[in-house]
Amino acid sequence: MAGYEIGISGIRTAQRALDVIGNNIANAATEGYHRQDIDLRPADASYTGGFLLGQGVDFTGIVRRINTLIEDQILTQDASMSSLNRQMESLRSIESALAELSTPGISTAMDNFYNAFYDLSLRPTDITLQSSVVSAAQTLTNQFRNVASVVNNLQDSTYTEAQSTVLEINELSAQIANMNKIIYTQQVRGFDASNMMDQRDKLVIDLNRLAGVEVIKKEYGLVDVVLSDIPLVVGSNTTPIEVYLQQDESHYDMVIAISGTEQVQDTVTGGSLGGLFSLHNTLLSDILDQLNALAQTIVSETNKIHVQGVGSDGSFTSLTGWTMGQSSVTEFDPPVNAGTMYVRVIAPDGSVTRHAVTIDASSTLQSVADDLALIPGLEDNTGVHTGKLQIVANEGYEFDFLPGVTLEPTGYSPNPLAGAGAAANQAAPAIQISGLYTGSVNQDYTCTVNTSPPGQTCAIGTGVMDLVIQDGSGATIASLNIGDGYQGGTEMLVENGIKVSLSANGVSPGYLNDGDEFTINALANSDTTGFLAAAGLNCFFAGNDASTITLADDIVRSASRIAVSRSVEQSDNANAVAIAQLGDTASSALGGFSTKEYYRNMTVSVGNSISFTQMQYDNAQGIKKSLESQRDEVSGVDINDQAMQMMVYERLFQAMSKYLNTISDSLKNLITIIS
Repeated sequence: MAGYEIGISGIRTAQRALDVIGNNIANAATEGYHRQDIDLRPADASYTGGFLLGQGVDFTGIVRRINTLIEDQILTQDASMSSLNRQMESLRSIESALAELSTPGISTAMDNFYNAFYDLSLRPTDITLQSSVVSAAQTLTNQFRNVASVVNNLQDSTYTEAQSTVLEINELSAQIANMNKIIYTQQVRGFDASNMMDQRDKLVIDLNRLAGVEVIKKEYGLVDVVLSDIPLVVGSNTTPIEVYLQQDESHYDMVIAISGTEQVQDTVTGGSLGGLFSLHNTLLSDILDQLNALAQTIVSETNKIHVQGVGSDGSFTSLTGWTMGQSSVTEFDPPVNAGTMYVRVIAPDGSVTRHAVTIDASSTLQSVADDLALIPGLEDNTGVHTGKLQIVANEGYEFDFLPGVTLEPTGYSPNPLAGAGAAANQAAPAIQISGLYTGSVNQDYTCTVNTSPPGQTCAIGTGVMDLVIQDGSGATIASLNIGDGYQGGTEMLVENGIKVSLSANGVSPGYLNDGDEFTINALANSDTTGFLAAAGLNCFFAGNDASTITLADDIVRSASRIAVSRSVEQSDNANAVAIAQLGDTASSALGGFSTKEYYRNMTVSVGNSISFTQMQYDNAQGIKKSLESQRDEVSGVDINDQAMQMMVYERLFQAMSKYLNTISDSLKNLITIIS
């Protein structure tokens, strides 16, 4: 009967082989399918008739052709490509929003804004040019808000997409766990689970494209799946995850966590989810930070200059700040520093006084308002109303925050100067200060009269008499002749654009005593604290980032409020020139770059990010194709090869059938002979 066993083993083997070959051919185009081969071995020999004879062929199982090292590398590249592709989509959206290559964008708007201020500086009272500044500023603020809106919307959409992706991850994890259970059951029962493994591995591929995962292979064909140290699948068990936003200082970062726990992970590498995390927490966040930094700098630097100047409307009768949600100046945005703020008050008779308001860490909006209300000419209605600081001049008074110098000295010693006597024709001279102060720091100049011999009293333009000028450090910077040879009323340069002149005082030629002093208070900055800009008084811009930047209401209502001048004569264009120069002025807030340079670097950085991401994607794609080629050599189905094997097993089946017929005929003949 051994012949029958041999024949039957051959026929069964041929049948199983043809089934496997048919399965291979049917799945030749199926993604994730691995070629299956039958594992054949010679059957154990049997001692028959004094000889050890073979008993045919044993079918020991089906072999799934797979190279796990190559498969793992393909998963890695696949996850990387999914992540990079998702990043590129958003980066290209940002590039389109910046629109620097095809249409006018922020860069052009900044140029137009600064150029409009430069044009206004040439004709400060020109209504048309004032309107051009307003129009250019509104265009600039609109551009900032539009780009910020695109970036913010992209961040919102990445979070929404991440939530949807996590739901898919949880669903795929559950399917993989269920397949693990089925595979394990088939394996322990001795059944072949190759097709089920391919189905399960296809789910793993899909999951890996959503989030780069680590796959751990175990006994009985099982796999565990780990995402960022979170075990998504362990055997037939799953761990659901969720994604939400968690505040980190001024940001809201996207994090994942095991559902119902606070064990968060803020980093996911690979897959669409990894791309979304990188976009939300890094790329988009950095771009928005840069955009906000640029907008904040333009707002703060422009306002710092603008608050100290006046427009063609001149000094103010009232100013109203912004609604302040904070009381302490330490909480203001932009920040307020300890220092001094100076207010000039112009009385109805034209006399001018300058008053200092000290601000420190203990100051509040109300305490500053109280100090301002103590200034003569502002005391009637100045205060905080509905959260806004209002400075209101009394009837007939005006005020401003102009730096530079006052028309008259700020102090005398003795006060008043005694002159040569009490008679009208013995009075001290009229002293006038003029010029636009160009110094970079606030300075008090002490002017002392020196006569020779000492102790003299001289009329200006007579005798030997000098005016010795000392700066705040006590260093002598000038000695000006006001004695013999000086013509009354002639302006003399002190320093940094400041000029002083002494002239007759009515019927008196103007007498000075040896040792007489007067002080010139020169301000480069009338608000070293930043309080005015933070409180919204006489500002050009409002808002504190790219999403909120806008033009101040006062400027929108009246373009003549654009502060072009910063000298007490109010006839200069220094403020307009200073703002026009901001575009090319290095800013410490921008890392030493000007606003134009910073934005140019920002757009170049976005372009470089796209190029670098594309290069990474192309490299990953090239590596993946190479790995897939290697995988196909191991696991792919070659239809021609399968057809050839099909012919072999078809012939095997035919031959075994003929073999069995021959055995059967032989036995029949033998029985006939015997009988």
